[in-house]
Amino acid sequence: MPGRPSRHYECMSGGIIGGKTVVELRVHGVSGTPPESLLDCPKELLHQQYGDARAGTYRRARWIDDTISPPEPGTWRRLMEVYSWGGLTSGKASRAVWVLFLPFTLINLAHWMLPPVARRRPAVVVVALLRLLALSFTLTLLLAMVVVFLDITAWQCGSLDFCSAGRGPLAFLQERSTGVRLAVAAVPLVVVIVALWIFGREQTGPKVCGALPPHAVVERGHCTPLAAQSFWNFDPSVRRLRACHVTAWTAGLGAVLLAAPVKYTHSGLVGWVNVALLTVHLVVLGLMVLATASTTITGRGGDPPRAGVHRAVMTLRGAAIGILAVSLVWVGRYGGIPDVPPDITLPALYPAIDWLAGTQVVLLVAVFAGTWLSIRGGSIAATKGGEHYRPTLKGFTGPFVALTAWLLGGGVSVGFGLWAGQILGTLAFTGKDAVDALEARAVTLHTPAGLFEDRVAAVTEPARLVVPVPYIWTAAAVVLLIAAALVIGLYLWVGVYRVRRSAIRAALRCPPPGEDRPAEPCPVEQLAPNVVEEKITRSRALASLTDLAPRVIATLAALGFVLILAIATAYCLRPTASVWRQATTTFIAGAPVAIVIGLVAVVVAAVRNRQVRRLVAILWDVATFWPEANHPLTPPSYGGRTVWDLRARMDELMRQTTDPHTGAPVENRVVLVAHSQGTIIAAAALLQCHKPHEQYPLLTFGSPLRRLYARNFPAYFGRNAMMTLKHRVRHEPRWINLWALSDPIGSWVSNDRPVYAPESPAQTSMWEVPLHTDCRILDVAQTNPDAGEYDMCPTGPICGHSGFWHRREFDKAMSVLQAVVTTGAVDTRAVARPGPEAM
Repeated sequence: MPGRPSRHYECMSGGIIGGKTVVELRVHGVSGTPPESLLDCPKELLHQQYGDARAGTYRRARWIDDTISPPEPGTWRRLMEVYSWGGLTSGKASRAVWVLFLPFTLINLAHWMLPPVARRRPAVVVVALLRLLALSFTLTLLLAMVVVFLDITAWQCGSLDFCSAGRGPLAFLQERSTGVRLAVAAVPLVVVIVALWIFGREQTGPKVCGALPPHAVVERGHCTPLAAQSFWNFDPSVRRLRACHVTAWTAGLGAVLLAAPVKYTHSGLVGWVNVALLTVHLVVLGLMVLATASTTITGRGGDPPRAGVHRAVMTLRGAAIGILAVSLVWVGRYGGIPDVPPDITLPALYPAIDWLAGTQVVLLVAVFAGTWLSIRGGSIAATKGGEHYRPTLKGFTGPFVALTAWLLGGGVSVGFGLWAGQILGTLAFTGKDAVDALEARAVTLHTPAGLFEDRVAAVTEPARLVVPVPYIWTAAAVVLLIAAALVIGLYLWVGVYRVRRSAIRAALRCPPPGEDRPAEPCPVEQLAPNVVEEKITRSRALASLTDLAPRVIATLAALGFVLILAIATAYCLRPTASVWRQATTTFIAGAPVAIVIGLVAVVVAAVRNRQVRRLVAILWDVATFWPEANHPLTPPSYGGRTVWDLRARMDELMRQTTDPHTGAPVENRVVLVAHSQGTIIAAAALLQCHKPHEQYPLLTFGSPLRRLYARNFPAYFGRNAMMTLKHRVRHEPRWINLWALSDPIGSWVSNDRPVYAPESPAQTSMWEVPLHTDCRILDVAQTNPDAGEYDMCPTGPICGHSGFWHRREFDKAMSVLQAVVTTGAVDTRAVARPGPEAM
């Protein structure tokens, strides 16, 4: 077992007690369920056994368990322990700010969604292309902030006294030179990249020295990389990739700043300095693009580069920051920008936006083509039983997620730009519109005094501020996408949900023999009450829609891509058409602005309210389980820390031989119990358990292992990984997975046939379940188990995703698994039900 984390809490007053103990080690799911809820115990009566303030295991105070279940020599008793990891994703209020950088997280997630490949070379190229696409996202954010701060605020509004008047700092800057305004407006952009750099360096997992992680490309038929001990090891390539992004940001910012001085002053000493500084920034930016594309320098796993390459990348980052500081001072003091520049917009900015958008389109098309080439040459599903593990979207889930990230990043960037334009003035999409507005204003102000009303209107009319032309493409596409989403939602409700409800209701009225009823005929008088039937049909139909989510998202993403290209092509063919001026209406521009305002509102609410922050953390629970691969300026991964903690704690419990307080001999056994996202953590931990004593029984429920992870992350949780896990945890059968048809997240893992009904000879006995692993439980608990599925409590709750803790099937499954590791009866009086917050 590798070394433990730096902070480790030894067993205290709630620790291991003398005697024989079966430890029910519970792992919660998403949203950071607190340990007091899982143990049904006040927080002040909990004692931490292992970990730190963000993640660790907890038990109730020792006297509570001793009072309920007194230890007796030679007898077994079951005690509960909870592994709480919610503090890693929903603990800090600052974590909510990462919502604004969701495209960074999605492009990182796209890497792990790539399928196992048949051809290695195209797959290596795809991985490199995704890194380049991630770097372009960083530059997209940079240019979006340049539009807001440098172009709209400092260059356009700052040069118009009627725009900047009465706006505090902006009015103060309006009295300064254009160079000073640009240099001051660039400071927030420097602050943003420094903040992302600092927060991106945070690491939640242990720093393990040794081998590098497995290679980023997973070939078909190979074992899952999750089983490798080095999978969660720290990879120095992440540091180099982070340095590339920070350096590219600083070099890109410097190049945009120096474009104006070079345009207006490119001769003499000042002109030579302008050109030299611009050239240095462009060269550095080009080097960072090449370094990002290099698999040796920034690719995850594989052979590391020479030490000199690592030092060169880090040194260049520091040099780029220093050169940017020099450029800021130079532009503000000596750049040679005229106080009244003739250009309406910041020089070279809008062509840079056009070139970046075009490059991203090419990269996205190349990612799809490379993925197709890498998987060409056979089915990507296993030949036997693999149809249920077939990757979603035929293996193109990763590229579609990258496309979704591109659309989302572009939409957010457009929203911020349009929002800034609307706050400071009104929108114009061409410089001609802005010039015409200024000329009309000047003519009106010089009219005879009798036209007083026109003069007042001209004075109070807001300034026309130009925004990039691609913003109109994106804004129009957003409006059309919203309409398409509404149409698809209506279709899902009318054409899918209602049809499935009818089919499920018909199946409930007379289910086939051996599944939902005994083999005898289905008499009408044994039907479930209407209220129960309605609850079951509604919950099952809603749960089944989860499987359609990837196709719906992919359809909207592809539609958005086509719309943007079509609108851009139409604009290029008729750039002066009146329709483009009509597109400046509040309705078109308001769609992306409303999205941005909504995101900002969510961030503010999450920072101020922990419950909202827990809901936001559900996204991070899925996305940040994986290490950083494509984009290094993302929330830190918690996967390595949680997998480490579970293995270390279970190993410690199994190795414990004496009570640390009394010195009495102890004997411990562990049954791992995991719910929802906790099953992903448990599976990853057990895949790395290779020692003989690391044979832990596993109880999972509400598990997305096959439904969401095996199909969307096929290279890591595919069928081969599930079969490996199944044999890893069963020296003899010792894995039970409970699932229900009303669960929208969890599902079966390897067998959807067994159905558990207590005391019914036609159904599966819980003692037989480990042979199949899976066991479907009924959606509503039965009043009388002997009556089969049709004797249900009319007021009973639907199992759904979180109702497993309170079902008798949970107790039965635990009894079966504890019998695998113990002999004789086990005292279970100290076992408590989790509270309603358990997820």
